[in-house]
Amino acid sequence: MTGTLAELFVATALFIAIHIIPSSYLRESIVGKIGTGAYLGLYSLISAASLGWMIWAFSSAPYGPIFWEFDNWARYTLIIVMVFCSILFVAPYTGPNPTAVGAQKKVGDKAARSGLNAITRHPLMWAITLWAAAHLLNNGDLKSVIFFTGLGGLALAGTFLIDARRARELGEDWQDYTAHTSNMPFLAVMQGRAKLSLWSVWWKILIGLIVFFAFFHLHTMIIGVSPFPL
Repeated sequence: MTGTLAELFVATALFIAIHIIPSSYLRESIVGKIGTGAYLGLYSLISAASLGWMIWAFSSAPYGPIFWEFDNWARYTLIIVMVFCSILFVAPYTGPNPTAVGAQKKVGDKAARSGLNAITRHPLMWAITLWAAAHLLNNGDLKSVIFFTGLGGLALAGTFLIDARRARELGEDWQDYTAHTSNMPFLAVMQGRAKLSLWSVWWKILIGLIVFFAFFHLHTMIIGVSPFPL
């Protein structure tokens, strides 16, 4: 089965299954038996291994049938979306965010309701979701459909699963937090529940742009495919 689409499908299914567990009641049962530290360490190890297998299976699998191919506009769309994704990607690493692993205590931090968190309370998950969607637009072969749908779909589902878990853990504090933020990007801003000040996050935007240009120019060397429009 090695080097086949079947292997990629199994690897993707396993990766998704592993990430469903932390958002279920099963997590509390496991933590109760082995402790939070041991659980997080074991989970991180298994998650990294499954992701590594998924990436390996993707790189070695045949393309399979091609369902769609678009003109150069799809590549320009990808570039625009990836700029936004890169900015969202740095958000959880440059400020408090209670949706991050082990960051529940940040739920009352005012900074967790402003800045890039004002765009969405799940910046990393939406960065992955939009990254996957934009790449799927430009790669209509079966192996890309399996890979990017798996990662993007899991990240999107993760926003709801994390919300549900935090609601159980934090109760009224989480309700207050969600009243001033939104899952859907820019929804809270448009509804007047959050205020976005680009001036206050200019340095985060700058870091995001640096990340984008680094990935953009190293893409050919690392991935083997040029991201430049034809």
